Order: sequence, then structure tokens, then C-alpha cells
Amino acid sequence: MKIVLLNERQAEAVYCGQMMRDFPESELKPFATILGMMRSGIYEPLAFYEQDGTLTAYAWQTVLPDRESALIDYFAVAPARRGNGAGTRILAALAEYYAPRKRTLIIECEHPAEAPDPAAARRRIGFYLRAGARATAMESRVFGVRYQIYALPAGGGAPDRQINDDLKEIYRRTVPQPYYRGNVIFFGE
Repeated sequence: MKIVLLNERQAEAVYCGQMMRDFPESELKPFATILGMMRSGIYEPLAFYEQDGTLTAYAWQTVLPDRESALIDYFAVAPARRGNGAGTRILAALAEYYAPRKRTLIIECEHPAEAPDPAAARRRIGFYLRAGARATAMESRVFGVRYQIYALPAGGGAPDRQINDDLKEIYRRTVPQPYYRGNVIFFGE
């Protein structure tokens, strides 16, 4: 498995060719926003390729250099690779990739109680738990969507309080005012 930190052109190709298929339009940041975060050095779009060059998955993270946790912003496995353990292997490789500089990878999962498809939300949460993530004591509501917060250990794992502080700071730095106020709310730890 080869992990590639995508350049702007490669990221745009994955965005247009994969992400627009894998995520509802309402969940996708505009590519211009992603590009701005990449240029400011706080966004890392990674792609995972097989030895033959086939894209297996991608994982795009918000990574603040002065924080112990990074946020998995988008994660998807190519449709042809799903259901055979590829996602679990990719998450393990992702955690190993970040272990030298981050303690935890933060995962936001839509709360099943409010998800449009509660069964799909439960399956997604089950996948992350089986892959080694743990539930934290936190939840959030971001632009009206309720999330449960999970933590995937990377370089040892961080306690809930640190994860909460890191996630709040990630949102403070990436969601400009006046959009942040009233649209980004945290509960718990």
C-alpha cells in the first residue's frame, strides 16, 4: 500500500472523480475552501494506492501543527474494495502515518437518532469501533447536524479533554465568524 499526500491537481481529481460520488453535496466543502486550507498548511489530502496504482481509498485530514489530534474530514474506500477489510487496513495505516506527530485521529459520526438513515449511521459507527476507535464523552452539532465524536489512537491516544480542546480549535480556525457562532456547538467533556 502506498500513501500519497496529494498535490492540488491530484486533490482536485479525487474530489471531482471520487468525493462527489461518495458524499452528498451538502457534506462537501467547496474545493476552493479545501484548496485554501491546503495552501495554509492545515489540510492534508491523502490517497492510498495499491502497488498497481489503483486507488483503494482516500482520507483527508485537518491537521493543526500545534495540536495533538487531527480531524478525519473525509474518508472513503473505493466501491470495488469495500467489504473485504480494506477500510480497517487503511485506518490502521492512517493511524501509523500520523503516529509520529499526532496522538489521536478524531472521527465525527452522524448521530443515529437524527441521521436520515439511522441504520447506515449505526453501521458506520460499528465500522470505526471495530477498526479500533473508541467513543468519547463528546458530541457536537455542526450546521444543524448532530455528531458523536470518536477517537482513533495514533501516537498513543489522547484523553477526551485534549480531543475536545483540539476539535474546538480546529473548528475555530477553519470556520470563519459569523458562521461559527451558533452553528458549531460542542457538548460533553
